[in-house]
Amino acid sequence: MKIDEILIRLTQDKARGGGVSVSWPRREAERLFIGKPAGEVLALTPRLFSLCAHAQTLAARLALACAAGKAAQASPQELQSLAQEAARETLRKLLTDWALAFDGKAAEPAALAAWRAAGSLSALKALAEQQVFGQACDDWLQRSEAGWLDWAAEGRMPAARWLAALTGPERGCALLPPLSAGQLANRLADWIRPGGPVWQGQPRETGALAREHRQLSRTLAAGQLARARLLARLIQLARGLNGELCLQAAAAPLPDGALALVDTARGPLTHLAALDDEGCVTRYRVIPPTAWHSHPEGLLRETLCSRLDDGEAEWRRQAALIDPCVAWRLAVENKECAHA
Repeated sequence: MKIDEILIRLTQDKARGGGVSVSWPRREAERLFIGKPAGEVLALTPRLFSLCAHAQTLAARLALACAAGKAAQASPQELQSLAQEAARETLRKLLTDWALAFDGKAAEPAALAAWRAAGSLSALKALAEQQVFGQACDDWLQRSEAGWLDWAAEGRMPAARWLAALTGPERGCALLPPLSAGQLANRLADWIRPGGPVWQGQPRETGALAREHRQLSRTLAAGQLARARLLARLIQLARGLNGELCLQAAAAPLPDGALALVDTARGPLTHLAALDDEGCVTRYRVIPPTAWHSHPEGLLRETLCSRLDDGEAEWRRQAALIDPCVAWRLAVENKECAHA
């Protein structure tokens, strides 16, 4: 097993207590920040955390500024870039991992090249309208939940066919409620538990579904959690490309430092920082959204436990939709299947 890789062990042998276990020996790259001044930390952050680099750098800036007793607020431009980064990452997942999980191959090379070349929100939007929605984002967003399900049933676009194929039901976790940085600062002990974060004693589902669940009551009532999860990511993608996605980025002081809470495509990203009198880092910790996904009693485990009678293709599909931000390995009895 590689360092910083999630290991999912699964057995269907009910006589041996068939089930799922999940572990993630996370490599805490942020330890490299200890002893460094804030400026060096900010320069190093996007090199250590290339995925969602803008969100990571913004979280570091806010946490370090607040820990130093300075004003810590995200600018409108930073929030706009945060939403664009989330949309760009979701579009990448659609064209690569989710296309591979559902169709057995990634999108056409021309579409992937267009994604790599898209340097603006308008270019990303045009690509998504062509490759994902099959219509203007504005028109797609105006549909109701029933309208989105009709779009799925029509099956004209690959993402629509994927939605139609996700029939459920699955078991899941309670959704993480919307929280401010101040609320988190007052209840931080659960969030930083050694066994994995919880909220009010429970592991939670974070990210798009937690933010969009009110739009998806019919799908959730049917227990179709995977379908709701993918549909929520599509809604957030369309919102982001339409300039309507509001993601949070804020900081709050702690007795011995500060924290920053920044939304990403996968859920809340938390940075904790403390400084000495000379402005150098004495303590730093990053809690990524995947800490929730990989909780030993969390979403990966609960979802796959509810699909024990399915085959490896479905297990990989379910794990891909939960979308951990690191590589994961599925160990099925005596077989293993890696996923980068």
